[in-house]
Amino acid sequence: MSSATLIQPLHTLPILDLDHPGAHDQEYRKRREIITNAALEFHAQQSLSLPLVEYTTEEHKVWQHVYKKLKHLHDKHASSLYNQGRTLLNLPQNHIPQLAHLSEQLQQLSNFHLEPIHGLVDARIFLSKLANNTMLCTQYIRHPSKPEFTPEPDIIHEVLGHVPLFTNPQLNKISQLIGKAAISATKSQLLSLTRLYWYTIEYGLIKEHNQIKALGAGLLGGIHDLQNAFSGHAIHKPFNMQEIINTDFNYSFEQPHFFVIPSLDNLQTETEQLIKSF
Repeated sequence: MSSATLIQPLHTLPILDLDHPGAHDQEYRKRREIITNAALEFHAQQSLSLPLVEYTTEEHKVWQHVYKKLKHLHDKHASSLYNQGRTLLNLPQNHIPQLAHLSEQLQQLSNFHLEPIHGLVDARIFLSKLANNTMLCTQYIRHPSKPEFTPEPDIIHEVLGHVPLFTNPQLNKISQLIGKAAISATKSQLLSLTRLYWYTIEYGLIKEHNQIKALGAGLLGGIHDLQNAFSGHAIHKPFNMQEIINTDFNYSFEQPHFFVIPSLDNLQTETEQLIKSF
């Protein structure tokens, strides 16, 4: 099945919600439309060249604001594998990097690829892409009125959250396992895989040298999310696969609880065992 057939918008895109920071900003909505249409065209034409975005001065300022605050939080709370990846990629502080350039870097480092996406897509489509070491990434940036929290994925979430983690071969292997299983999973199995992905790759914590560190991209790409996770108010739970796959989540709000992964080896073993049980 072609990308043109697979990549279809969801009608629940948060930008359409009245509570979204940019819902009443017509200029922002127009800007989003230009960027998202380029992503849709990329898939429709099955292009080999990722679209380049000419970001505005205001958009770069949002990036600069978030990067500066996140850098301090990363130094304190991020897992070592994230910080290693960030150093390898040498992510810029003063401007938004192009997805195409980052994808080229990842291909050389870990044979991982990035593809642009217009926004939220069906869970099976999103996860199945991981089977081929490919991540669907948005290219637009959050509204400048609320730069420190976003109710949806944006270029900050993708690049400052996910991308450094894609330099780690074992974490890529775990994502690939989830992606391959998602292709043929039943509806209930897909829900289990989605929740596993959410509570690990998106919002997981991990134990390193008897300290709890941030592993998930949702934490690492979000100022409020990362502060919340280590505020002392959020609940830290031991990793428990059965509890994870039976626990729902809401992507539009700060998370109330997090699961602490003992190690990547443990996460890989638990993921393999879950998939074998399908």
